[in-house]
Parts: sequence; C-alpha cells; structure tokens
Amino acid sequence: MFNRFKDQLDSAKIKAEKALSEGREQLSKTYVDVSGQLKERLEKEDPENLEAWCSWCGEYSSHTLTVARKVARSTYQCSGCFLPTVGCRYCENMAKAASLEVKNSELESEQSGKVGSFFKDNWSNELCSEHDGTTPDFSKARDTIEDLSGFSELMKPKQKNIYGAAKRGAAIAGGVAAVGTGAVFAAPGIAAALGTTGILGAAGTGTAISSLSGAALTSAAVAKLGVGGLAIVTAAGAGLGGKAGFGIAGSYLKDIPDFDFTPLRALKTNLNHQTIVVNGFLTENDRDTTDWTTALAEHQTDSQLWHLNWEAKTLRKLGSFVGNLSKNVAAKQTAKIGIAAASKRLAGSVNAAGWAYTAADMVGNPWHSAMFNAEKTGALLAEAISRTEGQSFTLIGHSLGARVVFFALMALATKEQQYIEDAVLVGGAVGRDERTSWLDASSAVKGTLYNCHSDNDDVLRFLYRTANAGLSSPAGLGPAVVGARNLDCTDFITGHNVWKENLPKVLQRIETCQA
Repeated sequence: MFNRFKDQLDSAKIKAEKALSEGREQLSKTYVDVSGQLKERLEKEDPENLEAWCSWCGEYSSHTLTVARKVARSTYQCSGCFLPTVGCRYCENMAKAASLEVKNSELESEQSGKVGSFFKDNWSNELCSEHDGTTPDFSKARDTIEDLSGFSELMKPKQKNIYGAAKRGAAIAGGVAAVGTGAVFAAPGIAAALGTTGILGAAGTGTAISSLSGAALTSAAVAKLGVGGLAIVTAAGAGLGGKAGFGIAGSYLKDIPDFDFTPLRALKTNLNHQTIVVNGFLTENDRDTTDWTTALAEHQTDSQLWHLNWEAKTLRKLGSFVGNLSKNVAAKQTAKIGIAAASKRLAGSVNAAGWAYTAADMVGNPWHSAMFNAEKTGALLAEAISRTEGQSFTLIGHSLGARVVFFALMALATKEQQYIEDAVLVGGAVGRDERTSWLDASSAVKGTLYNCHSDNDDVLRFLYRTANAGLSSPAGLGPAVVGARNLDCTDFITGHNVWKENLPKVLQRIETCQA
C-alpha cells in the first residue's frame, strides 16, 4: 500500500513539474508577444486625423486626435457630430468614447471610490456599433428597398455581433437586455441611437434620454412612458428611414428574430400598392396563411398581398390558450382562470380591487410580453414601409396584429409623407380611450382608419381588460374615442377567433359605408 501511495505521489509530482514548465514557457512566450506589441505601439504615432465610420452619428467622417495615448487607445473627435471616439478593438471603425479629454476631478477629491469613478468617467466602448450589434451596416443606413422582400437583406448584419455573443446568457454590467420586454425596458443602445441625434429629448424627468442607461433608463421608462403608449416607438418615427431608425430596427430585430414579409400572391413589378396583413393569436387552423388569401380573394386585387410574420411561436401558444378559454364557460365567468393560464405568478393576486403590477410581473407574463413585442413589431413595420419608394399601403391587422398596425401608424405619423391609404383593425388588442394616440395614428392615413369591433368578443373582454388591470378598454370591444371610423360588427362576429373567416363581410361593410 505504501509503495502504491509513493508511486501516485511521484506521478503527481512529475505532472506538476511538467505543468509548471509548460506554464513558464507559455508565460515567457506571452511576455515576448506583449512586449513586442507594446514596443510597436510605443514606437507608433497615432495619426492626427483619420477617416472612419462613427458609432455616434453613423457617418463616414474625419476624426481629429484630441488625447494621444501610447498604451491605451487615443481619443478623437468626430467632425460630423463633434463627439469623442476611439478605435474599435476589432476593425477600423470608431467606437464611442467617454470624453474628449481625461477627467481628473474625481482623483483630486476626497470622496470614497474616487479611483472607480475615474475609470467610470473615462471608460470608452470596446466595440463599434457594427460589432456591438447596434447598427447592422453603416453603409446601408439610408438605403431604400424595391419591395418588402428586401427588408431582411437590408437588415442583415455586416459584422459578427461580438457584444451579443458575450452577453448571451449573462448579465452585462451597466446594460439592460431587451428580451421580449418592450420599450419600457428598452436597450440602452436604442436610447443612444435616438438620444445622440436629439430625437428623444427628455422623458419628462428633466434628464436627456441619451444620458440614461441601464437601471436609470428602465426606471424612467416605467415611470414616465408607461405600458400603453410606448413613447419611444412614436419618438423614433422621426428617424424612420434614416440612421436612427436603422439602429432601432437592428435592436428590435434581436427580440423579433422571425420578423419577415411573405408574399401571398405572385410578385408583380407593375403594382405600386401593397396590402399587408398581420396575425394576432394563431389557432390550430392557422398553420398557413390560407385564411387571409381566401378572405381577400376578391378584395385588394389591384395590390400586392403580403403577410407579416412575427412571434409565431408565442402567438400560437396564446391562440391555444384563447381557444380553450372560448370553450370554457367557467373561464368566461372569472378572469382569474384565464390569467392563471397566462401567468401563474400573477394569478393569486387577482381580486375585486384590481392588480398591483411590478416590472418583473410584466416581464414574466406572456400576454404582456406579446403586447410589448407587438409594439416593437409595429416600429419594425414602420421602418420597412419608410424604406420603400413610390409605394402606398393598406394595413389589415387582427387582435395583436391590429396592435402592430396601430403602433406602426403612430411611428409613421411623425413622417411628412403619408404611406398608408387605409388601415383596418379587426378585434383590436389596443386601447381605445387614448385620444392623442388615435389622432396620431389616424394622421398617418390618407384615407380612413377603420376600427371594427364586436360586443361578443369575450377574449378581449376577459383576457385583455383583466391583464391590463382594467386600465385600458380594447378597441375590439367598442368604438375608439376619436380618429377612426368605427364599425360595429356584433351582428355577425360571435367571438374573437371568427374575425378572419368573416373578413369578406367586414370589407363589404367598409365598402358600403364608403358608398
């Protein structure tokens, strides 16, 4: 036994010595490499001026040296936006820098944590906007598309999203991941894309949104923007079709990865009018888009017909739940059963007084997640539409799809050009009492914004109103307060999931009221 122990000890000693030798060799090699790189860096002078893409303004501009450093990256100033820049760690583009000069005030103070504050004040981004996923491709920021099928190619990233790969599955200090949480938890990159161009201004807090990040942005958004208006989407409208809209769309596509347009009719080059249909809940019969093509077979025949794909998996899951809800008489009598299926954590808090929501509750509830992502999808839809030239559009949305259409209209309302001929909301899962929002949405439409509603829609009556704590009444249940042509379809719409099969009747009613 002793000999066996001695042999094991000798074997371990040999392995340790070998590991130590290999470690010294690797350390020596690393030292030589680093020494060589440092020597090369010390002998090399940074240019006084260089031409590169700027992560602040998105322009290919001249950058002037302001702070020269031998080891760390030197600081430059962009001639386009006059903001500080540093070289990206992975390419020739310029990343965002903290300041045009070194801030030493904290080091000279007597406050605690002054060293940490110094590094915080002087910290610059490691990556340019292409490599951190904020901008898909600097060179495409103002590009247009011939038709909607070109949008996915336009938004294809030029570079690998190194930041996204690093943060996947982990929290990034100072950052907020926007994973199905909507604008109330918008990623700092979105605020940066807007704030640096002065689009957002202040969020009612006295603080410029461009200066907010992480928790500060989250709290400001929750407190001031609210869950019903998504002010970031409408503010973003001013940047549609440009650099800001391009960056925002790139950020939202990470949350809506299946966003895409599918033609439902053979593409024709001579059609300048496009009709886009958007699904809400998907039932077992919604495995394809036959319901839309059948319903529109004799309508919108002079236009190209497109289906907007978004969140199919989530919508099908919600559709399954809605189907069960519609069949369950007991569920119709109490919203608690319905909400339990959507969010077990929230079910126990249902009572006569209403709901007390926290930010965490909203993130965990798939209904809220779907609503927030509908708002993001609306922003993406608006961005795609604004990239076209010489095209006009009719938008038709059902349920949450109507919410997508509504928020697309709100974003497009900030554009001088009116792209939308008519918009039709059927069984809309969007609030009907916000005057300003409906006026904004209707202003984006050349013709008419139709709100088609039915008093027989128990899904909206129970699920929507209860999940929103009774603070919002859905447009699919009654007339919108202002801005829309309200059409009561109670006489032939018996429930939430029969809207599309009855769409020909809805369109016939619209044509009748137009006559």
